[in-house]
Amino acid sequence: MGTQAVGYSMDQPGEPAPAISQDHAGHHGPPTMMGYWDRNLTNAVADGALTRWFGFTEANIRGAHLSDVLGPVAYQASIPHVAAVLGGTEEHWTLRSRGISGENRTFHVSFVPYWTEGSVAGFVSLFTDLTLTLAGERQAKQDAERYRALARSIPSVFVLLFDTDLRYIVAEGQALKTFGYTADELEGRTIFECLPDKLIAEVEPRYWGALRGEETTWSRDVGSRTFSLTACPVATEGPISAGMVVAMDITRARQKEQTWAALHEISTAIARNEDTASVSARVSDVLLGLFRVEKASVVRFIEQDEVRAVAVSPPDAVIVQGTHKSHAGSGLAADAVRCSGAAAISRYAPDSNCIAEATMLTSGFRSSAAAPINVAGEAWGAVVISARSNERINADVLGRLSEFATLVEIAIGNTQARADLEHQARTDALTGLPNRRTFQERLDREMQGAADTGGPLSLVVFDVDRFKSINDTFGHSTGDAVLTEIARRLQGVSRDGEMMARLGGEEFVWLLPGVPADSARLAAEHAGESISSVPFSEQISVTVSSGVCDLATVTAAELLDAADRALFEAKRQGRNRSIVYRSPRH
Repeated sequence: MGTQAVGYSMDQPGEPAPAISQDHAGHHGPPTMMGYWDRNLTNAVADGALTRWFGFTEANIRGAHLSDVLGPVAYQASIPHVAAVLGGTEEHWTLRSRGISGENRTFHVSFVPYWTEGSVAGFVSLFTDLTLTLAGERQAKQDAERYRALARSIPSVFVLLFDTDLRYIVAEGQALKTFGYTADELEGRTIFECLPDKLIAEVEPRYWGALRGEETTWSRDVGSRTFSLTACPVATEGPISAGMVVAMDITRARQKEQTWAALHEISTAIARNEDTASVSARVSDVLLGLFRVEKASVVRFIEQDEVRAVAVSPPDAVIVQGTHKSHAGSGLAADAVRCSGAAAISRYAPDSNCIAEATMLTSGFRSSAAAPINVAGEAWGAVVISARSNERINADVLGRLSEFATLVEIAIGNTQARADLEHQARTDALTGLPNRRTFQERLDREMQGAADTGGPLSLVVFDVDRFKSINDTFGHSTGDAVLTEIARRLQGVSRDGEMMARLGGEEFVWLLPGVPADSARLAAEHAGESISSVPFSEQISVTVSSGVCDLATVTAAELLDAADRALFEAKRQGRNRSIVYRSPRH
C-alpha cells in the first residue's frame, strides 16, 4: 500500500505531538490541510484549513475520532492506510471528500508515521487539494486531443506540444514522417532524449522562447520539401506550462514565389529587348534552380520534324546545342512532346537504340521531363529538364513544369512578337531583304567606319530593265514573283559583311565595305549574269542595269546619288550592263 519511511521522528520520551501551523490558507501552491492523530485515531492537532473544511472548531476537533472528522465513507476508504501507517509505512492515495459546505473536492492524502522512542506514536495527515490540478489536467488532455484531431485533419502539417522539461506531450500529423519521426519515438521523451545534437541546437532556444511567451517562425528544407515552423506558447490564463510547434509544408507556396521571381527576371530580359535566344538561355538557367536538376534546356520545333536545342544549361561538352530528327520512339521527352503536343516524362532505357538517348545515359542522366511551349496557337518548342536520378522527375514535377511552360509561353511569345515587329519594320515585306531604312542606317555606319580607317567603300545600285512591260504583260502578281526571285539571286552573290537591300519598286542596292569601285563593278556584272543567264519562265527573261560608285570618287553625302547617276548612264548605253561613276574632277 505504501513505502516504509522514517517520517517524523522524536527519540526523546514524552515529546509532545509535532507542531503544525494552524492555518495554511496563505501557503503558495495547492491548499494543504494538516493534522496529527494518535494511535487511537483521535486528533491532537489540526490546522485551520482542515478544521474549517470538515466543519469543526479548533476546540471541538481536538479529541475527535478520525471517523467523525472524515465521515463514514471516507473513513472506510482510509482504514487500510491507517493500519499501514500505524505499522510504520508512509501512505499516499487519492480521496474524494465533501466539505461542510457541500462542496466536493479531490485530495491527495498522505499519512506519515510519527515515531518516538522507536515506535509509532501516531501519524501526521496531509490533505493536498488536487481539484484545480485535475481540472487543469482534464483541460490539457482535451486540448491535446483537439490538437491531435487538428493535425490529423490537415495534410502536410504536424503539431508538437511540449512541457517545461521540453518533453513532448503530443506529436501528431501527416507530415511528421517527412522529418523521419513517428509519434511513438517522440511522445514522452525530452528533446535531449530523441533528437540529434544539430536539431537540438536549432529548436531548443525557440522552445524556451515559447515557454517565455514568445512566438518564433523559421523555415527548414527536408529533402525536396520546405516547411514553415512556428514555436509559440499554449494559451493559458495562468503561468505558461506548455509550448507548441506547428509545422506546415510550404513547398508549393515557395515554389510559386521562386517561379514568379524567375519570371520577373525573364520579363526584365524582355524589357531590355533581349532576343529569343538570350531569353531562352535565361529560361534554361532558371529551370536549373527552380527544379534542382542537373540539366535544363529550351528546344525549338522546326520544319521536317526537327528539334533544335536553342539553350542548354549548364554548357556541356557532350550534350550541346544542336538539331536532331524527332520521332515518337526515340525515348526523349522533347520528341514525345513534339509528337503528342502534351507534357511527357522519359526514363532512359539502357537497351535503347536511340543515339540521343544513349548519349544521355552515357552522361549519367536517367530521366527527363518536357512541357510544350505554344506561341500564337502553334507548337513553338518545349522546356526540358533532365536529372541523374529517376526520383527527381515525377508527376508532381511534370505538373509544375507544365505550369512554368505556360508562363514561359507569354515571355517567348512577347519576345517573338517584338522580334517579328522589328523584322517587319526593317525588312521588305515582298522580298525579305533589308528595306531602305535599314540600308540607310547601315550605310551611315559603314561610311563613318571608312572615314575613320580610310578604307574603301563601294555602292552598287541595280534596276530591273523594262520591268513595267512584265507587269503590263503578265500582271502584278507575276511581277512580284519576278522581284522576289531577283532578290534571291542577288542575295546569293552577296558575301558575309555585305548588305543587299531593296530601295523600292524594281530598284536594289548592294553595299560592299572594303571593296574599291573596279572590284565592285566586277561583282555587279557577276550579279547581273546570275539574273540574265537563267530565264524566269519560258516567256520571261530578265536583265538588270547597275551603277557603281565608291568613296574614293565622291563624298559620303554624294555616294548614293552618284551611283544612281552611273545607273542612269548604264540605262542610256543600252541596259544590261554596269557603269562606274567617274567624277568630272577625276
